[in-house]
Amino acid sequence: MHQRDDMDGDGSGNGGSGGWVERREGPSTKLIVAGVLVVLLVVFLLQNAETTKIRFLFLDGTYPLWSLLVVGAALGFAAGWLVSAARGRRRLQRRAQDDR
Repeated sequence: MHQRDDMDGDGSGNGGSGGWVERREGPSTKLIVAGVLVVLLVVFLLQNAETTKIRFLFLDGTYPLWSLLVVGAALGFAAGWLVSAARGRRRLQRRAQDDR
């Protein structure tokens, strides 16, 4: 008689927790949301293909509008992430001081 690798000796095969493991069929919710976002991004790029002229510091020239919007959004995301990271670090330092 062969024992399966996923059984831990009690014959249940679920690690001894006694519960059921839910298995879903088809694509996950995250995959569906990612696909919708990709489609929306492609539509955004196609609708904003015209060029625009900018002058900012050393960036004088004509650029596609979508590229400027993407760069602006990326800079905004990076700024928000940096502020969030700084607040989180400060919060951890306060908790460490309070625990002493």
